[in-house]
Amino acid sequence: MILFSQIAKFAVERQSAKIENFLDDFELQGVATQRSWRENKLAFSNEVDVEILKRSHQMKNAALIVHNDAENVGCPCIRVKNPRLVFAKIVEEFFVPKPLPGIDPTAVIAQDCEIDPTASIGPFCVIGPSCKIGAGTVLHKHVVLSKKITIGKNCVLWSHCVIGEDGYGIERSRGALQTRLPHLGGVLIGDGVHIGNFTSVVAGTIDPTFIDDGTMIDNLVHVAHNVKIGKNCQIIACAEISGSVILGENVTIAPNSTVIQAVEIGENSLVGLGAVVTKSVPSNVIVAGVPAKVIREIPLPEYK
Repeated sequence: MILFSQIAKFAVERQSAKIENFLDDFELQGVATQRSWRENKLAFSNEVDVEILKRSHQMKNAALIVHNDAENVGCPCIRVKNPRLVFAKIVEEFFVPKPLPGIDPTAVIAQDCEIDPTASIGPFCVIGPSCKIGAGTVLHKHVVLSKKITIGKNCVLWSHCVIGEDGYGIERSRGALQTRLPHLGGVLIGDGVHIGNFTSVVAGTIDPTFIDDGTMIDNLVHVAHNVKIGKNCQIIACAEISGSVILGENVTIAPNSTVIQAVEIGENSLVGLGAVVTKSVPSNVIVAGVPAKVIREIPLPEYK
């Protein structure tokens, strides 16, 4: 049973929230959208409209997360600076089942791997030689770590992602068959990184491909050899990051974008939907188009 008092305590102590209209405790049985919100459910609203305001006065055992400056609602509410962010943190803490620590018996693991006892290794994972997995990290089913992969704390690797296989390094010699370049560098992943379903992160050729803390990579993304990705980046579905690209902190790569090899994208910049980046991008701008061009500057974001 999850009580509103538990969530309220978490919100106050961990998210600097203010609680209003809370008299008698009640059970919260799950979460809801604004449209489906009803008794014994938790929802959030970035902007409290007339309909939500009306419904809030009809609720006795439901809760709403609202902005600090929102109108006074009738139900128990949690006031915060960023309702959507706090909603996500509450859902993660109270409503998402936690994977159990340990290694599924169907996983195949090389003898020299180092896996923290609090990590969770799902069914049919394959973990190759010289891999290290940090505390609280979760590998969902069918994840492949090829070799020489280091993953930090509290990461999540979703089903069928492949980390550390050889990339597309090819050398030609006239009159001979092509030669594929071995990739020996492995992959280094920081803390709190998420990598989506069917995403590929290629090993570095000599030095490791690197993903820094807090970066979120969506499904069906390709990260090529020797790429360096800064903290808190977002790389969204079907994007392709070519070899030796450097992304600064807080960069966003939108769906279906392509970044040519060996360019740099400055911190806080955003590559728009379907863009093709053919040269380096400065910090704090939005680029879009084919080829990608700067369409406007953006203010420094407020990260919470």
